[in-house]
Amino acid sequence: MTGSSPTSAPGDPYYTLPNEWDFAGERLALLGEAYDPDSIALAQRLGVGAGWRCLEAGAGGGSFARWLCGAALPGGRVLAVDADPRHLMDLPDRGGEVAQLDLVADELPEGAFDFVHTRFVLLHIARRHLVLERLARALAPGGFLVLEEGDGLGVLDEMPGAFGEVWRAFARSTEAAGANQSWARNLPTELEALGLVDVHAEAQIPMFRGGSPMARMWSLTWDQVHDSLVAHGVSHAVIATAQAELGDEQQWFYVPPAVRAWARAPRVPITQ
Repeated sequence: MTGSSPTSAPGDPYYTLPNEWDFAGERLALLGEAYDPDSIALAQRLGVGAGWRCLEAGAGGGSFARWLCGAALPGGRVLAVDADPRHLMDLPDRGGEVAQLDLVADELPEGAFDFVHTRFVLLHIARRHLVLERLARALAPGGFLVLEEGDGLGVLDEMPGAFGEVWRAFARSTEAAGANQSWARNLPTELEALGLVDVHAEAQIPMFRGGSPMARMWSLTWDQVHDSLVAHGVSHAVIATAQAELGDEQQWFYVPPAVRAWARAPRVPITQ
């Protein structure tokens, strides 16, 4: 995930949850535990397997890239890129490649991959359209681009209690740093505009119990962005209440939908 400061000025092309935070490794591992099963299931539906050339853009904690190594290697290629690859250093031992790369400032190999994937990255980058075009150009003819992004889709305002109050402040804080919490709903149109074909999309509202990996991940997120939450109108007491709720196994929660959109490059190369 492209990373700098969680309080970057609007328009800064930086990810809003940087990897250098002390507990970022734990948070990213929990995020992978929560979301990897659906990411893997979609990749398997698309046929990802031995010999595929794969790019994980904004690889973060690297859990999905590790799965790709097991699926595509030997015989294929797995390249995981991130502006801060500190959590990816075990991938070469699995046969993967790691590159320190800023998705906004740096180029990607063009026409080189059968499968390009990113998860919860583009909505946090102010210059997301530039990155999306770059990801599309990285596809080999016939290759798949898979994007997983969050989108409020009307759910955000309905989330109750302290957890909902904190989540809405979190959304405001990310948008102040250049994120767009309503961008993902337009992904099918974006993919078609890039010349991709066989466009598909789905949305899923995650529901989870307190004390689960998803709950722990959100509690850590509130720790990471605590100062930004306070700056956007949430008291320390409300944040503490929300975190206590997240630790209660008798409570259930939901968060805004995860939008998954995927498409295939035509059999002739994409030109821009």
